[in-house]
Amino acid sequence: MKTNTLVAISLTILLAVASASAQSQVVRAKIPFEFSAAGKVLPAGQYDFTYNSGMRTVLIRGSEKGTTVNVPIVTWLAAAMHTTPNDSHIVFDVVGNNRYLSELWFTGMDGLDLITTKERHQHEIVNVPR
Repeated sequence: MKTNTLVAISLTILLAVASASAQSQVVRAKIPFEFSAAGKVLPAGQYDFTYNSGMRTVLIRGSEKGTTVNVPIVTWLAAAMHTTPNDSHIVFDVVGNNRYLSELWFTGMDGLDLITTKERHQHEIVNVPR
């Protein structure tokens, strides 16, 4: 009886750990320019972009003090429609001299749409090495 209980507890812990790791992914990227995310202007620098499916947000954490922002996800973008669904990359909408964090593409996932830019804009993409 004790053996069955230990096996059940171990299996529960293993499933919880696997589920938690599947719910969040992190991409680290060097962003070579200032950009806006969730209304906050962030300087160029090294950033971790962490997707949390349970919260439906992306946490952006920079190496400099005060460069943390939590961005809500607007919707998901089908990877099959994207030109490089297996690559991690970050898409910025460029309007004039301003860059807005628009999409995040994590390896093996559908894309995350973070804003909808209504003005005429171009895309600037930061590819993330594996």
